[in-house]
This record gives sequence, C-alpha cells and structure tokens, in this order.
Amino acid sequence: MTLSAYIGSGFLLAAFVSWLWSSKRSQLPLPPGPRKLPLIGNLLDFPLDHQWLTFAKWSEEHNSDVIHVEAAGYSLVILSSYEAMTELLDKRSSIYSSRAFSRVLSEMVGWNWLMVFMPYGNAWRERRRFFAKYIHPSDTSFHRPRETEQLHIFLSLLLKDPENFLKHIRHMVSAAIITMTYGIQVKQTHDPFIEQSESAIESLATSMRPGTFLADTFYWLRYIPEGLPGTGWKAKVRELQHEMHDLQNRPYDAALEAIANGTSTDSFVSRSWQNLNEGKPTREEQKLVKDVAGQVFMAGADSTVSTISKFFLIIVRFPELYKKAQAEVDRVLKGRLSEDSDIDSLPYLSALLKEVLRWEPAFPMGVFHSVTCDDIYRGYHIPADSLVVPNVWALFHNPETFPEPEVINPERFLKDGKLHVSGLDPSDISFGFGRRTCQGRHIAESLMFHVAASVLSPFETTKAVDNKGKAIEPICEYSTSLSRQLVPFECSIRPRSKDAANLICSLS
Repeated sequence: MTLSAYIGSGFLLAAFVSWLWSSKRSQLPLPPGPRKLPLIGNLLDFPLDHQWLTFAKWSEEHNSDVIHVEAAGYSLVILSSYEAMTELLDKRSSIYSSRAFSRVLSEMVGWNWLMVFMPYGNAWRERRRFFAKYIHPSDTSFHRPRETEQLHIFLSLLLKDPENFLKHIRHMVSAAIITMTYGIQVKQTHDPFIEQSESAIESLATSMRPGTFLADTFYWLRYIPEGLPGTGWKAKVRELQHEMHDLQNRPYDAALEAIANGTSTDSFVSRSWQNLNEGKPTREEQKLVKDVAGQVFMAGADSTVSTISKFFLIIVRFPELYKKAQAEVDRVLKGRLSEDSDIDSLPYLSALLKEVLRWEPAFPMGVFHSVTCDDIYRGYHIPADSLVVPNVWALFHNPETFPEPEVINPERFLKDGKLHVSGLDPSDISFGFGRRTCQGRHIAESLMFHVAASVLSPFETTKAVDNKGKAIEPICEYSTSLSRQLVPFECSIRPRSKDAANLICSLS
C-alpha cells in the first residue's frame, strides 16, 4: 500500500470513529427535566422570575442535580450540586468556558467587546491576560488608595444624609472603580459617569430578559426594513447603541485627556499607556486598553453594591449578629478605621460576610456558561451550545451542605474563635467557576470588608421607628439589574458618640 493510501485510510478511520462517537452521544438520553412539548419544549413552564427557585424544585422532583430544559430555542443544563459544577465548569473548563449571549445585544447593539459576555477564544484570552498584567491581587497599590478615598467620602455622606445610604453605597463603589480604572475625578453627587453607568447597566439588564428581542430567536428579522409593522424594536436597538458607545468611550476619552494634561491619577489606563510602546500604543493596543477598562467599569460595581447593601439589611434585621460583629470590631479597632492588617483579627466579621454572600447571592444562578461541543456526563448527553447554569442559590440553600440554610449563622465558618471553612466556601463560589472566575475578586472582597468594619466602628445602625416609637421591620425586596439589588428600606444610622462624629468629620 502506498503512503497516500495509508494516509487516506487513516483519515477514513478517524472520520468513522468520530461519527461513531457522535452517534453514541446523540443516542444517549438528555438529563431529566420537566416534560417537553413538541416545538415549544418547556416554554410554557419556564418561569419569568425567581428561576432559581423553580429550577431547585425541578431538581428535587426529578431527584437529579443535573436537569435539562428547552425554551425559546435554547437548551439549558442546570446544575445544583458542587460535584456537578466543579466537574463540568472546573475540570472540563476547556469546553465549558464559552458564553452564549444575545445576538441582538452582541452583534447589533455592539456589546461583543465586553469580556463577561465574550465567547471563549483568543480575543477573550488576550483581554484576560492584559487585565491580570495590570490588576494583580498582590498589588494593593492599585486599588487600596482609591478605596480608602471613596470610603472616607461615603462615611461623611452617611453622617450628613443617612436616609440615602443605599444611594451612597452605589456612588462609593462606582467612584472607586472609575478612579482606579480611568484616573479621573468623580463628583460627590450627580456624577455624569456614574449616572451613565447606572443607566447602561439598567438598560442592559432589562434587555437581557428572555423574549425581549424576538430577533434573538428569529435572527432574519433584523433584515426587515425599519418602519414596517413589527420593527419598532430597532429604535430600541439604536438607543442602546448610543448608550453603549458613551459608556465605553466617554470615560476613556476623559482618561486620555487627563493623561495628556497631567491631571491623571494612577490607574489602569495610565499604567497601560505608559507600558505600551513607550506611551504610544498602536490602534489595536488602544482598543485592548479601552475594552478591558470598560469591562472593569461595567462589571465591577453591580455585585459589590448588592453585597454591601445586604450587609446593611442583615445587621438591621438581626441585631444579635450586629452586636457580636461590632463588639469584635471595638475590641480590635478601638475607635479607629480598619486597615488590611486587621483582617485576620476580625474572624467573626469575615464569617458574617461569607454568610451575606451565601444567604442571598448577588447572582443566584451564577453567570451562564456555554459548552462548545457535545459531551457526556453520568451517561447523559449534554448537547453542544447548551447554556450551562450553576444554580448557586440551590447549592447555598442545600441543608445537607449548610444546615438550616435560611438562618444566617456566621458560626458555621468559625472554629475555636478563628475563621475556619471546613466545607464549601461561599467566597469561592460567588466569584465564578473555572476559567471564568472573576479577576477582580480581591478588589470586591477588600472593599466589602473595609466598608463593613468602618461602618460598625463609628456608627450605630438599627431599625427605624415610626411616629409611635414602634420599630419598623425593614423590607427585603429586590429590583432587577445585572445582579439582585435591594429596593430602599428604612433604618437608623447615627454616630455612636461625639468622638465618632469628629473622626468622620476629620476624614474630609
């Protein structure tokens, strides 16, 4: 047999084996799930809100931590156990690290530059490496000065205007991220960059709801000329395009202007520009800097705001937890504000923050992954391009993993008075899985810790009272955003003493 014949036979054999393997997979059953109807699958069963609760219920009904759902043309594989999540999203991350994002938002609006929604590939890897080069956990000089500056402003605002504490939380987190990303100054109220980011996040969250754009299912609708019946959605796309363009370009252009006139502070953009081609980056490098900066700006604030807001809710609703955390802070800080060196000395506070993350996760279903090829797991066929959903809420509320999951109990992360995590750590799970873990985790955790410690030290935070002197129980309701955000609730925030008030006044 000639060499070419050997090679040809080899290709035929490989093709046959590949076909056999593919055929075997397609003959395997899908994971269990609710009964599917012809053509529409589970569309009529699919919940419009609180999906994680329905998914957890289906998982129990089918006695499976892996279930399958079909709706609106999507194949969803929902995971509710740590074993399934780590096996697929961590150990098989080479094929479970992509994203399936709305084609309308990605291709027509232009959100395809945002890393969190990018498919797994070279462009995503390049941006992730670039982020890690300039924003590294070991380099606290990047984020701590900006955090401290904005935390001091936040404490001053709490003293002057405690009723709007949720608004101040969002401003503090957004301002810290803007300054460390772009090196530009932020106004204490009505900052245009912060208002712009809030508007863009709200619009994006609303547009990501299932069924918002029929063209996501029937993409050929994009080719129907605007003005004909049923094309009103195209005006919304144009509005989103302008909003997205401003979000990506306005703070970036302001950063370049600040660098040029010498008013920029140390930031991601300034560091990047100084190190790229001796301060003269190419057009491709400029695009890289702008994309990564926009990712930090866009994705960094929402979940951190959610967690800090829930910390306030918990210390108001559960005064016994509040008093324990405050007593520990008083013993260690003795009236001052926290520093990084205090973290190990405040184990109860650290454990309480883990419970804040676990009790009501900012992302109850994590962030969807997408599998790039057919796969087999426990004898089930996982179809290529399926959305793979880690039901983080179900994991955090599994009584076998976290006994009495509805109870906020920091003691589950303590042993002999020290921080001790013997099982699952909510801090690890809350920041994602596999190759898609959040690179800014160290910044978010740092800000959450220092805000919590610095509020407990000088302030007394309790339930508000009505005009009859009766305590008002704070509501626990959420609005829709990229993450779950608390709606405003009443509480009382006041300085614990004259010395505490003087300390806060001295910060400004």
